[in-house]
Amino acid sequence: MKSVYFLILIGAFSTILGCNKFKSDHHEAELSDEYATNLTAKSILQYADQIDKNSLKLDKNTSLVYMIGDLSFYVEKYTENGKTVLIAEHAYNGGASNTVKEYYFRNDSLILEKINNQLSNDDGKIIKNSRTYLRSNTVFKTENRTAASVEAINSLPYIDVPLSLNNKADKTYLENVKTLNDVLNGSDKFEMVFENITTYPDSRYIILKSKIQNSYSASILVKEKDQFIDSLLNSPIDFKDQKLNLKWRIQDKEAVYVPVNNNTSANGLNR
Repeated sequence: MKSVYFLILIGAFSTILGCNKFKSDHHEAELSDEYATNLTAKSILQYADQIDKNSLKLDKNTSLVYMIGDLSFYVEKYTENGKTVLIAEHAYNGGASNTVKEYYFRNDSLILEKINNQLSNDDGKIIKNSRTYLRSNTVFKTENRTAASVEAINSLPYIDVPLSLNNKADKTYLENVKTLNDVLNGSDKFEMVFENITTYPDSRYIILKSKIQNSYSASILVKEKDQFIDSLLNSPIDFKDQKLNLKWRIQDKEAVYVPVNNNTSANGLNR
């Protein structure tokens, strides 16, 4: 009888350990249903931290690198079990500015926007971090910090910003997310068609343009040729203004063509 009792205890103990392990490995557990309508800044940051730590394990989709004027940008989307958990926008204007905006989602609802902005000029560098927290698509807290170096800003606490000073309407955040999804999907003004392929001595670029005139453009660096690239080089006029079925990866802030016969895994690549 005692043996049976101890077996039951061991089984129960193992079940508890198993549940705890499951909870630690799934960041959705960090925001259980009891917090669904009562999110706090602390619980949201814990959730976002878990997403960041597990980002390499998540499915990722990456846009082209779009350009307009001196501005270049691309967008990454991270999903888990088919649900979006993070969208990141990387934008840069030469050496003058570099901005990363990250949008965190729970059950397809936006709960956090993080911005890291770096500005450089003749006087030096200015770095500004900001965090905006949302609950039921409504902003309930904003905070920021500013410094002249990465080391300095990481040592500073965030300072609360009165909501009355937030000039952005709540719906603006959702509109930004919609635009980023258009970028990722290559839709609307971000739908690209073939313009040309350059033949510089030391590099080749596929040049794409938006279907909408005087809008965005994109380029893809060709490091390795395949039959399709040969076709573009031999008869570019045949592909003029057509939407191409391409794969690429982002390397050093640049879209790089992935040849059809390349053995690279399709994970993280784009069409």
